[in-house]
Amino acid sequence: MGSNQGNSAEAKHRNPSIARLFARLTIAAISAAFIVALLMVQREPSIEERQPMGSSAPLGLGDILTNALGAIDDSVQPSGSVRPRENSGQRIILTAQELEAALNASFPLLLPERKIVGRVGLAADGLAIELSTPVFAATDNAFGINPYLNIAFTIRSEPAGAFPKIDELKIGNLPIPAPVAEWAVWQIIAGMPHRRMETLLALDKELNSAFDSFELNERHAVLQFHVDREALDHLSWDLQRLVVTPEIYATSAFYGSVLREYLAGLPQEKRAVALSEILPPLAAAAAARSEAGANPQTENTALLFALSAHLVLSSGYADAPNSPEIRLRRRQDLAQHVINSASIAAIAGVQLAEIISTGKEAFDARYRSGFSFSDLTANRVGIKLAQLAVESEASALAFQARVQKIEVDADLIPLVSGSRDGLTQREFEANYDDRSSVEYRRRVDSIDSEVTALPLFATP
Repeated sequence: MGSNQGNSAEAKHRNPSIARLFARLTIAAISAAFIVALLMVQREPSIEERQPMGSSAPLGLGDILTNALGAIDDSVQPSGSVRPRENSGQRIILTAQELEAALNASFPLLLPERKIVGRVGLAADGLAIELSTPVFAATDNAFGINPYLNIAFTIRSEPAGAFPKIDELKIGNLPIPAPVAEWAVWQIIAGMPHRRMETLLALDKELNSAFDSFELNERHAVLQFHVDREALDHLSWDLQRLVVTPEIYATSAFYGSVLREYLAGLPQEKRAVALSEILPPLAAAAAARSEAGANPQTENTALLFALSAHLVLSSGYADAPNSPEIRLRRRQDLAQHVINSASIAAIAGVQLAEIISTGKEAFDARYRSGFSFSDLTANRVGIKLAQLAVESEASALAFQARVQKIEVDADLIPLVSGSRDGLTQREFEANYDDRSSVEYRRRVDSIDSEVTALPLFATP
């Protein structure tokens, strides 16, 4: 009896101690989080947005990267001399100013809802990068203030074949050890939906296989890589899969089945089918679902994504389906240009589609079959097709109605007059100087006029 009373008294004495311990730990955790937040968040931005020099508009990301794409036999010899190694592949060569312009041009594409400003400093031992962004996307938040998240880190180049490393990472006044940052990134990736994580890892694998070296000196950063056109198409496909919404991805399965059923019904001896024959039944299926209450913009985007998936798979990205080739003007690559550009523009926006298409043409001009105005025309058709498909509910319904009326390839793409394909980089520069020249812009405007004149794209 006495023993039980003693145990009860001891428990009563212990319980307040445990409660006090938990209270102290909770206060300590809250205090630590508050201190970390104070160290990470600052009242003012560490950098301000810089105004472009001169009266000309700043170059877009596609123009910057295209102009920086170095030819195989180029040599860069600033102080610190960077030369391509034997059997080198392709290179992108950027000054600190170009790196900063490319960095700031990429933010509206990747995070359009957030205002981010970046600054770049280049030295022989590292690439210093600073980023500044408001904590709240809107200024009229509940607190009435908008503190800033200022991030600074340095990228160090590594020996050939090794990815550059990030060190000296700071968020506000708080230094972050590199292993902690890497762990946090992998935790974020591991928490993603399986499809998105799988796509991100596939994209990482493609980039790893293409990467060769990243070299720095006081005047240039030189990214050297080995990639072929098929690998570029794979990267483009991975990007589509990465940014497509779960709703579009799920809906695309329906259009994939419609496409496979149509192809399976063709005569076995038929080795190729025109894109102008494939699109109308898909558009009819989209129109039927829209009439039943589905969102026409969602249906059109899923249609284009499913068709892009089929074209990528049939071109060797994975086990190719046993079905006829889909061609445009008897060329499989033109059909791929139209649909891939349309899918990217519908999913991720016109600007990104233009960057990718421009980059591919620059790659072809320097390293492959040469610059092609036919390919450029197909890319422009794809982008116009996407704009019609998703710009508004009215245009989405117009897309479904008009595409059902396509009968021949000429209804989908003009036969551009005076086109000359296969221009080498030197021939292109001799004719057009570069992609910002008046002559080149006039040629592109002429192509746009011919595309816009098609009944498919006529203003209602």
